[in-house]
Amino acid sequence: GKTTVTNHLKALGYSVIEADEIAREVLEIYPEILAYLRHTYGERIFNEGKLNRRLLGKIIFQNEIKREEYGKVIMPRIIEEIKKRLKDSEDEIIFVDAPLLFEEGLDDQVDYTITVYVRRSVQLKRLMDRDGYSKAEANKRIDAQMSLKEKASRSDYVLYNEGEREETFKAMDEI
Repeated sequence: GKTTVTNHLKALGYSVIEADEIAREVLEIYPEILAYLRHTYGERIFNEGKLNRRLLGKIIFQNEIKREEYGKVIMPRIIEEIKKRLKDSEDEIIFVDAPLLFEEGLDDQVDYTITVYVRRSVQLKRLMDRDGYSKAEANKRIDAQMSLKEKASRSDYVLYNEGEREETFKAMDEI
């Protein structure tokens, strides 16, 4: 859902700052993050020196404490990069695609918030289909975030995304 919307916005010429992309970039920008991971999990989460993000995700989403510890290491750097890019941009309108926008207090950095909303059953199916997660893995990923209902209640706009793409695009254009 979010990717469909952000790709549509990019196609329209808007700037989009993607937190997931930044999460990959900060691993290169801040070597202390990889050092933390090596110290904490050893070489088993690396393939030929490169971080196996899928294996790391599997480990940290099985254990809330490990997930929170990793979040304390990486999230400040992701937030720092998002704020820097917002500040440095000359674009009049910038969209921020951040799954943890509310959880990390980034909603204070933007003028308006939009939640791309689907029922949990649809969210679960999409995660399983897209990423090949088991039902248990997908549920853990969903449960690790604020519920979409809570996000929707905090948002300025809610974009319902269970229909055809064209419907989603039209609704986004209206927003």
